[in-house]
Amino acid sequence: MKKLLLVMIAAALVLLSACGNGGKDTVRDIHTEVQLNYLNDAYTSVTKYAKGTEELSVPKPVELKFKGVSAPFTVYVSENEDMSGAREYASDTETAEIYNLKTGTKYYCYAASGDKKTKVTAFETADTLPRNLYIDGVTNVRDVGGWKTASGQRVKQGVAFRSGKFNADDSADKVITDKGLEAIRELGIKTEIDLRTTDDGENGNITESPLGSDVRYVSIPLHSGGNIILLNKESLKDLFAVLGQEENYPLVFHCSIGTDRTGMVAFLINGLLGVSGEDLFRDFLFSNFGNIGSMRTQSIIQTYMDTVDLAGGKTLSEKIENYLISVGVAAEDIAAVRRIMTEQ
Repeated sequence: MKKLLLVMIAAALVLLSACGNGGKDTVRDIHTEVQLNYLNDAYTSVTKYAKGTEELSVPKPVELKFKGVSAPFTVYVSENEDMSGAREYASDTETAEIYNLKTGTKYYCYAASGDKKTKVTAFETADTLPRNLYIDGVTNVRDVGGWKTASGQRVKQGVAFRSGKFNADDSADKVITDKGLEAIRELGIKTEIDLRTTDDGENGNITESPLGSDVRYVSIPLHSGGNIILLNKESLKDLFAVLGQEENYPLVFHCSIGTDRTGMVAFLINGLLGVSGEDLFRDFLFSNFGNIGSMRTQSIIQTYMDTVDLAGGKTLSEKIENYLISVGVAAEDIAAVRRIMTEQ
């Protein structure tokens, strides 16, 4: 299990403004206590922490305090030391709460209020996965990326996301709130892939994305129940044709509760990229922290493992690739997904 790395902040920073908890430490974790307890335990132990019947999937915010400015103030946070591309967060209290930061990432920040501005200081987010996100009104939102691959690389963060639905299952009424829309638009989503069925109106009979007119809406209906990979093998070609086009990213894919069909797609993507079986199990079972109606167990993803195993190959990645090719997925789309989603 990954241990949280705690680093002492330099004494000079204590005397200046602080990005962090009053300058006491600079490594921040986005996970709640119950989420961390699970992530530091065996992946099979999820039933001790979450059972899929209440909303526990929301991350913990990173709390930032600053010396030299008083609320209200604006916080500027960037991955770049020169503060280029900084995002702005308004705070009406002495502690600013920042959601949806990447994991294992160094950030720079400062605060400004009126004519007062603090010095730029830095903090890091803990390299603990998955990267779950707070999108108000939507359960089970996570970044597909962040995981290590067998080659020692990482799956890129901020490229592909998985979630629950954005509109009701039987109507176009949004379940995502205005606050949630603001948060998800910060992710720069260009494409929404809706995995809900259309013949029964499960997708609410929508033809445009609830996320905005500038977000491309793609419907690729997948059926649930039983072995979802086998049930939907004819649809995988269309799915990977979308995933294989770089102009579609960043993208989000979802079914209704972001667990079964969505989990199968995440399994195929990350498994193809070389993420370990243990991490694939952990990511799938983390869906139990969402309000998904009932418990999901490792037997579901084991069925996926057994299915792709029949395709043959030395590694799980090879087996998934061989399975995808056997159901008609184009080799160039597989290569494109690897190129687009793997850090170089």
